Formats: sequence, structure tokens, C-alpha cells
Amino acid sequence: MACVAARASFAPSCAPICRRIPSARPPSLSASSPPFHPSRIMVRWEAPPAGWLKLNFDGSVYHDGSGRASIGGAIRDCNGHVLAAFAEPTEHSTVGIVEARALIQGLRLAMGFFRGGLVVEGDDQVLVELLTGKETHTRIPLAMQEEIVELLEHFSTCRLQHIYREGNQVAHVLCKEAYRRPGVWKSGIVPHAVWEKALDDMHGVAHERICKKKKLS
Repeated sequence: MACVAARASFAPSCAPICRRIPSARPPSLSASSPPFHPSRIMVRWEAPPAGWLKLNFDGSVYHDGSGRASIGGAIRDCNGHVLAAFAEPTEHSTVGIVEARALIQGLRLAMGFFRGGLVVEGDDQVLVELLTGKETHTRIPLAMQEEIVELLEHFSTCRLQHIYREGNQVAHVLCKEAYRRPGVWKSGIVPHAVWEKALDDMHGVAHERICKKKKLS
């Protein structure tokens, strides 16, 4: 099983398209500080290659004293159809651990009916870079990391990649559904709110993300 980071040639439209928008009120910077300019990035979900499946996962942690945390994820084919999805509350913990729980649950669900090529995508960049060897910093116990690696080995090929939250809407909505209607869904039957987001992804709807970008010299 080869597990590698997504290549630029794999899904060219996955790369955010950036357009620099001048700031109306630039921040106060010292003479030595590099100038920053807000940028508008359009992010969209991309389907996996033909014959592959794609797992999008997400974890949510509330820091409002409620003790709430949840995980969610969806497995889709090359046409964007949801083959399986899950949403469930989980024990309150750090964001890193909850995100890892979501990934583990998603991989377990996927391997129950598929062992081919799998694209794994989430908005926890620290976790994705840890698993692809780009980063050594970790927010999860070694035992969780080893469990994830072991699960990934059940697939013939696996590609892990980061996506901004704006492109991870289906998994994000599933985290919210965990408090209203937790469960596991198969055969394309999912809550209406999840179906709406999946339909947007199938139609290539792009979502705007505002960020800051250093001015190129």
C-alpha cells in the first residue's frame, strides 16, 4: 500500500485560486515588517479519480463549557455520490484528538466495503502533514497515529491531502448533525442538510475564504 501526499497533477482545480484584493485599511507595520494584503481564495471540493473513493472527515470541539464534541465524515465516489456517512458525538478532548477520531472512524467505515484507491481529505493540516511526513509535530498520542497508519494499509493506494474548511462542508455539516440526528448512513441516504452540501459539491460550487497573503517581492 503506497500512501503519499496528493500531487499537484492529481486534481489541479483543488489548488485554491487566489486573487489579491487591496486592503482598505492596511495594518500598522514597522519598516522591517513584510506587508500583508488580504486575499480572496475560492475553494471547492473535487471528486476522486475514476475507480477511487474519497473520504472527507472533520472533528468539532466546543469551548463554551458545554463539553460537546463530535465527529463526522462522508465517503463519495468519482461522481460525488455519497456511499456512506457518519455523524456521532464523542468525548470532549483537544481538537487534534477529535479530528483523529473522525479519521479513524471514517477509515473503518470505508474498509468495511472498499479496499481500493482512497483519497483522504480533512481540514486539520497538522494531522495531514504528520501522516504524510511533512511535519513531525503532533497533537495526538503515538497509539492513535499508529492505528491510523495501520488502517491506511488496508487500502491498495491512499492519498492524503489538506482542504480548507470551506471545501470540507459535507463533513462539517455532519459534525453538526451529530447533536440532532447521530448515526451511520449508507446507500446514499443522508440527512437533508448533508445532501444539500453534497449536491453543491457535485455541481462544483466554490466557497470564498478570506486570508492574508504576504506581498511578493
